[in-house]
Amino acid sequence: MSQRELFNKMELEMTGEIDSAFELNYWSIGKVHFGGEVIVCIVKFKDDTILKNQWKEFNSYLTAKFIPLVKDDYSRWNFYVFYFSNSTLGKALKYEIENNKFSSRKIVIENNNSITKKEIEEVIAEHITNDNIEINVENKNTPTFKKNASLAKILEKVSLNKKNDDELQVALDLIEKTYSNEI
Repeated sequence: MSQRELFNKMELEMTGEIDSAFELNYWSIGKVHFGGEVIVCIVKFKDDTILKNQWKEFNSYLTAKFIPLVKDDYSRWNFYVFYFSNSTLGKALKYEIENNKFSSRKIVIENNNSITKKEIEEVIAEHITNDNIEINVENKNTPTFKKNASLAKILEKVSLNKKNDDELQVALDLIEKTYSNEI
């Protein structure tokens, strides 16, 4: 699937507002078709201190200005914001961002120096479409089932009925008797 098909950028009137309100190196918003339209926002603040101080405000801004424009319930409930960082964030900050349940699913992508089409495709494949999962199924040759003549004779004598435990006990007793006599 190409980048264009995977992530269709959305043109928004609020682009100028976002550019002037937040200190960002990069931001983009688009849709991924996966069971419906999944909204994806890619964000990279100028540095990690700004990310720490502005991520909640940025998320609130998107919730107030953008989410009301989304008419489809599926898209509103499947809204992802990916926060990219040049370095490794502290565990506490990453935990706080990713476990914040307000309005969107937030994921931190650490140690990322540049945002490319390939990087966006990899992030979407890993966190949304799971296209990066490889499934290997090993087909083992199993031996063919062979009918056991002794067991078949016993089962022919007994009418097995799930409601009648006595018939099952008779069958088990016959099997046990047959095989204990052979030993």
